[in-house]
Amino acid sequence: MTLRPLVDLSAADWYVQDVASPLLRGRLGPSGFASYARVLHADAGGDRHEGHLSDDLLAVLCDHLARHTATPDDCFFGLWEGYGQIHGGDPVGFLTAFSGPVRWPGRVFGKDRPPPPEPPAFPPDVMDGPLLHVNGLDLFLFTGPIGDAGQWGAATYRSGARRDINSPNLMWPADHAWFVTTSIEEHWTGVGGSEALVDTLLRDDRLEVVRQRYDEGALR
Repeated sequence: MTLRPLVDLSAADWYVQDVASPLLRGRLGPSGFASYARVLHADAGGDRHEGHLSDDLLAVLCDHLARHTATPDDCFFGLWEGYGQIHGGDPVGFLTAFSGPVRWPGRVFGKDRPPPPEPPAFPPDVMDGPLLHVNGLDLFLFTGPIGDAGQWGAATYRSGARRDINSPNLMWPADHAWFVTTSIEEHWTGVGGSEALVDTLLRDDRLEVVRQRYDEGALR
């Protein structure tokens, strides 16, 4: 299964129109949740990825999120349109220039014909469709079950290699039981939700989680 792109962006109105400052909304989501936390981007090798949850951490987090909403099959996901893997053309072609099998020259002294540019990750109706404008960023909006988080349905490269597109920058369910933000500039993911959700995350040894106050001073 893959997520479905949306043309109607109204599902995000409650978030965009929240009274909290752009900084708080961008790092922790909308105001009003009983509890907030940071999920640190720490993997088995000790690395912390900026602006991205590894597949393993995303799966663990989404498993908990699914248990703390009445609408796990009806969720929304924001993806920043600025990731290089999304766009086609020469920049993406450089990323894949050395992938695939070795090519033997057809003519010893002839110049190689330049390969056609890589296509974008999504079809034109998605690439040229409406974007969600939040906190200085433009994002595509998708919908689907929480278990499909990060399954963007992106086209593979010409070589057949999979596009390694980032994890969602925003996630929330239709019942607004929680909200998850992954800023492109941070090494942690913000979670707002119930006390029960945050307590569950804190107890999971597979995650590195700390409580977070919902105020700008605590973010510095």
